[in-house]
Amino acid sequence: MFILYLFSILNFICFCYLIFLFYKKNNNSQKILNPTELNSGLSGLKVGLTRFNPFEDLGGDQSFILCLLDQHNSGVIITSVHNRELTRVYAKPIKNGEGENFTLSKDEKLAILKTIKS
Repeated sequence: MFILYLFSILNFICFCYLIFLFYKKNNNSQKILNPTELNSGLSGLKVGLTRFNPFEDLGGDQSFILCLLDQHNSGVIITSVHNRELTRVYAKPIKNGEGENFTLSKDEKLAILKTIKS
């Protein structure tokens, strides 16, 4: 049981690090922004969160897909797949609304379309 909690904590830390890397890669300015400049700089960012159930024997939508796209529909998609034994987190780059060198699942493609439309 302790190992499951440890894996969950490690997955969360990896998730936070991926968000940090995405922010660092897309942050072109080196100056400190005031809050009004920050809000205007993030206006082109599209964020979508989709919960889903990848397994029929598991109840509820415990898995999720976080989609972070810029105004050109490029960015990253982070997928967390949860089952009874463990949780896995995957990150895939997205370019022009499609997977870049990675195959996307049906749920990931739907999450990207949902994020683009929002």
